[in-house]
Amino acid sequence: MILAMVRHGETDYNKQRLIQGRIDNVLNENGKNQAHTLGTYLKENNETFDVLMTSPMLRAKETAQILGSHLNMTITSEHVAFIERDFGPFEGKSVADTLPFITKHDFKTKGYEDNEALLKRLSDAVNDLYKTHQGKKVLLVVHAHVIKSLLILADFEKYDYITHYVGNSSIVYFDVKPDQISVLNQIDL
Repeated sequence: MILAMVRHGETDYNKQRLIQGRIDNVLNENGKNQAHTLGTYLKENNETFDVLMTSPMLRAKETAQILGSHLNMTITSEHVAFIERDFGPFEGKSVADTLPFITKHDFKTKGYEDNEALLKRLSDAVNDLYKTHQGKKVLLVVHAHVIKSLLILADFEKYDYITHYVGNSSIVYFDVKPDQISVLNQIDL
């Protein structure tokens, strides 16, 4: 399965560099424009997908709808397993002040979905997706820490939650096989 994961377009929280997590914000005007730019890029490059899926969060669904309008696709399904990390008590806090310490490999605190739990959730979700979409090309609109988790699952030595940047409306292509994820390409427009 080829899995093309798109990070949703920009929200006001992204613009203000605030941790958003499970706060269900909508796209701002720039975020809508980013999604249209990516949709145009995919169409002009003759990208085709078998299915269009999304996280259930508004910013992801809105991005998926815009991409679908360019690709003549409708959203096939929403997958709660691909929802953003639950940042718990850190939601709404400054990204710069908070992420460097809460994303350390062994950081744990009540109400926060730690790295181990997040990686397990997404490993299981990708394996389940593979079972139902083997041999297909899936376009899935999600969130930064969801994509970063797959990058980490592909290569723990190369990727982490801090240093590798996945911008709004970036797309990362993965080759997914049973219990194996490989990074193919990342496009940042």
